[in-house]
Amino acid sequence: MSEVAIELKLETEQYEQLATVARAQQRSVIEIVQAALAEWLAHETEMERARRLMRELGKGLGQGPPDQSIARDHDAHLYARGPT
Repeated sequence: MSEVAIELKLETEQYEQLATVARAQQRSVIEIVQAALAEWLAHETEMERARRLMRELGKGLGQGPPDQSIARDHDAHLYARGPT
């Protein structure tokens, strides 16, 4: 895996907090930053997937008459049971 070096400027207080966490976990500051970035990227990837899904689900809304059975049979739709 190739790597890219970056320069990161932090406020002194942020760095001190980061260094305190790193010491407490017996890890390097770099390891803590890399782990935090990996977690943030995973979260952002999941959020973008959810946004895409919501956009797909929203396509066509407001076009044509509403499906009245959704309100009437909401439990069946939610829990995949047949209408009562």
